[in-house]
Parts: sequence; C-alpha cells; structure tokens
Amino acid sequence: DMAIKYPRTIVYALDPLLETTNLPFRIPENCKFRMRDVRDQEGEFDLVHQRLGAFRIMIQEWTPHFAELRRLLRPGGWIQLAETNGMVVRAGVETLKVNRWVERAALSSGLNPMQMMEALMPTILGAGLINVECYDYGIPVGDWAGSRGHVAMRTYLEMVESLKEEIVEMNRLEEGIFEETIELMKMECVAEKAELIFKVICAQKPPITDDIWRTR
Repeated sequence: DMAIKYPRTIVYALDPLLETTNLPFRIPENCKFRMRDVRDQEGEFDLVHQRLGAFRIMIQEWTPHFAELRRLLRPGGWIQLAETNGMVVRAGVETLKVNRWVERAALSSGLNPMQMMEALMPTILGAGLINVECYDYGIPVGDWAGSRGHVAMRTYLEMVESLKEEIVEMNRLEEGIFEETIELMKMECVAEKAELIFKVICAQKPPITDDIWRTR
C-alpha cells in the first residue's frame, strides 16, 4: 500500500525468514522484498516505521533497540512509531475483561505496554534523536467504522491471540470461554464505538552523525 501511495519512493521489506509463496500476486515495481536481516544494514534508510513494538520487545531491550533503529537511518532520516498499550477505550464489561487479560498476560511474558507508553519519549531522546513530535491518535475498532475498523479489529485480535495461552492459563478459563468473551467484546465495540489510542511519534537522526551513537 505504501509503495502504491508513494510511487516515487522505493519501499524495502526485509525478512530473514521470507516465504515467497506468501507474497502478494501483484507487487508494485517500487516495492522490493529481500530475504535479509535488517541488522546487516547500516545508514541505508530514509524512514524506519515501527508499530506494536510494545507487544514484541521487552522493556529492558528498548534502549538498545532505539539505538539500533537510529543506526539503520541515513543522516537526516526519520523514525516513525505507532504504539499502543492495547487497552480498548469506550469499552463495555466484556471488553474491560479482555483489557485486563491482555495487561496481565503481557506482564507475565516480560512485556509492559503500559509502562512503555510512558517511557517512549525519554527513550527516544536518550537515543540522540532530534525534532521529536508526539501526538495521540484514536483508531476505531470494530465493524462500526467500516473497513478501517474491521482491519483494526483484526490486527488487535491477532495480538490478543498471541497471548491466548497465557490468558487461558492465568485466568483458568474453561474451554470455549476465551472465544465466547472475544465475540461479546466485538459486539460491544460496535455498540460503544470503541477505539484504541495510539501514540504516534516522529523523530529525526541528526544530519551529522557522531560515532558515539554507533552500537558496533
């Protein structure tokens, strides 16, 4: 989608475990898929975009992680983040239950999205990035918001499903309760016009680099 929207750019997708059979049938000429590890790159990208990292990266790893993102950028390049604590707002009873499940399961997995939202700004500034801008952005969740809300719900549920094992075990859920609660939550999200609040941050690598920020 990004390659189509910005035809004068070259969009690279790097994946060390790239499965070509899963690629779209039609790929724009300015979109390149490569079986490479992003850690092999240095100073090559004008823009690095990350989202939902709070549910993949343990909080103690974020400081070196941001230093690594900085290393990937060309001087003057930009990092763009879209992060959320995973808590659905304007929620009903079942949705609040899922919120609690997600928070507890994330903590048990060594993740802390709630704390990460508070730590984002100081961590970015500590990585030597400049021209930092930050704002909150509400994403509608559920079919009430059309295709946009449908995609947001699908992405959200993929995150919840990734924590299902911990959720079922920690809450001692009987068979089928997890799925039943999710279905009730989806209906509540439509009725309440629910949203996820994302913190969107843009930050720039200084045009003149300094070797003290290099990680290797």
